Amino acid sequence: MIFVNSAESIGIFCKIFAADIAEASAANKFIAVDTEFIRENLQTPLMCLVQIATANTVFVIDPLAVDISFLQSILEDEKLPKVFHSGQQDVEILGNYGLNVKNICDTQLQEMLLSNRDRISYQDIVKKYLDQNISKSYSMSNWTKRPLDKKQLLYSEEDVLYLRSVHRKQRESLQNLGRQNWLQDEIAFFYRKDETPPEKNKSTLFLQLCQWRTTKAAEIGLKNKQSIANDALLNKICKKGVSFIRNMQNSRWIINDSRREFLQFAKQLTENMEITKTNSEKNISLHLLKVILEIKSMENGIASSLIATTGELSKICNGYTNVRCLQGWREEIFGKYALSFLRGELAISMENANVVLR
Repeated sequence: MIFVNSAESIGIFCKIFAADIAEASAANKFIAVDTEFIRENLQTPLMCLVQIATANTVFVIDPLAVDISFLQSILEDEKLPKVFHSGQQDVEILGNYGLNVKNICDTQLQEMLLSNRDRISYQDIVKKYLDQNISKSYSMSNWTKRPLDKKQLLYSEEDVLYLRSVHRKQRESLQNLGRQNWLQDEIAFFYRKDETPPEKNKSTLFLQLCQWRTTKAAEIGLKNKQSIANDALLNKICKKGVSFIRNMQNSRWIINDSRREFLQFAKQLTENMEITKTNSEKNISLHLLKVILEIKSMENGIASSLIATTGELSKICNGYTNVRCLQGWREEIFGKYALSFLRGELAISMENANVVLR
């Protein structure tokens, strides 16, 4: 491992990195990338480390010690694949530092096309493909302290060390299944920018959270209401729901009563909305489409959430045809069966204690 924390070590990085890429075979001409950052209690996340692995070397770069703009040409190189594991936040934060990542691969997303597991963790995917046990106990450690201790450096190194091998094995499996061409649209979809929506497109939940935040800020005489909860957090609550809020209630983000009260309000409001949503979804067609989705997920070894969402199934039940799960590879493995069922051409039955389609 090479620790890059000075002008001299940047020169060493550039020399070794260029040699590693030039000497790599076509199959190994890609890099694994990860970051360590602090988001809690900050308006803009603070990048603390950037880890990059070539076929021969792991580099751990310290943005608190050096200007990381020297990575721009590497990360924006469209010919050089960059492999992340669930890298949406990493790419977002690198973007905050003026680094626009191009040619992205994601081992979590690739696994969703290879198994019916949804959002597999880095520990689990390393165990599955490499039979290695790694710890994530340092993920929430203090990455701003200097010097970093040996265990922190080892943890940061492992986050990219195994990523290359996992990616190669997944790539081979995708090629064997003929699914490698499915990835391009999925990457574009998963890495779309999660920007604050225009006023007319904001959800009812988002607007109610904004109203509470505004009222609370006025009540305590706070000029910057975003310091209670910024728009990015509100968007995540709207997108991820109650489970995300429960995780936040035990996080370092809570530093005052206003934030604690905000999460309590958000949790109650979101729970009520989800109950209402569940009640509105109580129609037999929707539930049976979910059964068909799970059957096709298991048959094809693809995560059901990647094939179709509940919202898409609801649209199909209401006669919409311009739906993502009725297009491309999704139409082939699921969409056509969903439409056949709604036309009365497909039945769900039991056979040898298994649910099957006829």
